[in-house]
Amino acid sequence: MIQKPLFTMQDVIPHYNDMNCYEYLLACLHHIKEDYPMFQFKGTDHMRSEFFADVDAMAYYFKEELGMQVGDAFSVFTPNTIEEVVVLFALNKIGCIANLIHPLFPSDAMRTSVEYTKSKGVLLLDMVAPLHADALKDMDVKIILTSPKVYAAPVAMKAFIQPDETAVKAAEGKFEFEFYGDILKRNNGKTVEGLYRSGDLTAVYMNGGGTTGVSRTIMLSSTVLNAVTSNALAPIIPTDEPAGLNCKVLALPFFHAYGLCGGLFCCIYAGCKAIPMLRFDADEFIDIMKHNQIYEIIGVPNMYRKLLDHPEFPGEHLKYVKYAFAGGDYVPIDFLTRFNNMMASHGSIATLMPGYGLTECGAVDCINMPWATKPGTVGIPLRTNTVKILDDDKNEVPRGTVGEIAFSGNCLMKGYLMPDGRLGEGLYTDSEGTKWVLTGDLGKMDEDNFITFVARKKRLIIISGYNVFPADIEDLLEPQPFLKECCAVQGYDAEKKPIVRLYIVLSEDADAEKLDEYKQIITKECADNLNGFSVPRDIQVIDALPRTRMEKIDFLKLTEIL
Repeated sequence: MIQKPLFTMQDVIPHYNDMNCYEYLLACLHHIKEDYPMFQFKGTDHMRSEFFADVDAMAYYFKEELGMQVGDAFSVFTPNTIEEVVVLFALNKIGCIANLIHPLFPSDAMRTSVEYTKSKGVLLLDMVAPLHADALKDMDVKIILTSPKVYAAPVAMKAFIQPDETAVKAAEGKFEFEFYGDILKRNNGKTVEGLYRSGDLTAVYMNGGGTTGVSRTIMLSSTVLNAVTSNALAPIIPTDEPAGLNCKVLALPFFHAYGLCGGLFCCIYAGCKAIPMLRFDADEFIDIMKHNQIYEIIGVPNMYRKLLDHPEFPGEHLKYVKYAFAGGDYVPIDFLTRFNNMMASHGSIATLMPGYGLTECGAVDCINMPWATKPGTVGIPLRTNTVKILDDDKNEVPRGTVGEIAFSGNCLMKGYLMPDGRLGEGLYTDSEGTKWVLTGDLGKMDEDNFITFVARKKRLIIISGYNVFPADIEDLLEPQPFLKECCAVQGYDAEKKPIVRLYIVLSEDADAEKLDEYKQIITKECADNLNGFSVPRDIQVIDALPRTRMEKIDFLKLTEIL
């Protein structure tokens, strides 16, 4: 096992100070003198020089052709694409904001986001334009269409790619658009002066669940994005290897801060090759691993499950993987063991490192590292973060006591975007004037500063005044061979008294005729190892657990089934 980092970004680049993301990327790559493949899409490599030329061309377009001013927003409504990265850095260079919208949002939700953020335009894939034609027709903004073919084609052919004919027909009589490739061709070689030392300006708008469970638009500055990247998941690779040799598959969406900072930024800031995926697909992911030197995997637990269950995941390609990070949901210890054993048996030194965070704090706030890890925890806070565990009166509780997790430091959002322009909405200021994000999650901190995530505060099951934590039940049952997954939620019996209801998904090897026997095993296992309130009183079989767009288990939807 690795005992200490081979090197960190702080060894080779200056502190981010008040740089914007564009400026900080330049600083990160300053020590790399040669050109190198910075991106790959559908098997085609794209050089660093090409990327920055495209950023300059789009920055010129936004500033000189659209007339965008500092603080203006432009919406990006695409899955993970190189275009999204180019547009984000082009906007950031000139002090503008990228509004990152989930590409599976329905038309009304997309339009609402564009209007709420006062975006000057929206970028989307040509293949989905027909689905949103009616909404686009009513939007008085600039519309840019792009195609996956732009960066999938050989570089020499990029300028000749045109939008899909279906998209062109869908636009006729409804909306006008420009094609991304045409903008690049028209502005090739042009550049504009950037707005530097602007790290405090809002860099991105992101949609999040909100610390109270209500969807909100979150404002994150360049300083936050750079701090999260630099302090937490900065890629740790040997400095004597050529730039672009080590690669990272970017399956986590960029519209989420975990995918943006922990995935994209940590890769490209370190001079590694970024390989974005339009959506996660285990077959495609593993095929990329077989043809590239993947040094790090980053994902959510469900993604790791799909990889681990895939027959072609084991292989020679795993030996290059040095790190594997997981966030976004609880990772059972038994699953960690299975994954780690698989990696070790194929020559990898990587062990799965759980972390924790939320979008309001850049999404990566605590993390285990191979040289600082403790099973069952989500790691220690980032070095510039302050974490407290608070009671209901916002007083700090003793070490080892469960309370609400709260964060302070340079990871904090500017606030939720408010129609009246108010800043700081969603932040709590204590008596000493320090700002905090109250996460709405329960956890505890030990004497070594390791954080144990206990439960979503909104998910906590209370029976007869006793707190029941679903993760305790789910973790206990994880090793059962007849279970693929399970989820414990608040339920009620016939007399409307609260109980634990457990939803289970049977494994492929399970025998449905033995369901009663399986339920007895579950009940006994819980009764023998947990308090009486935590024993499920109702066990229901379900084909698959519902999931959110971020692949987290949607326990609220299960609760609605009651």
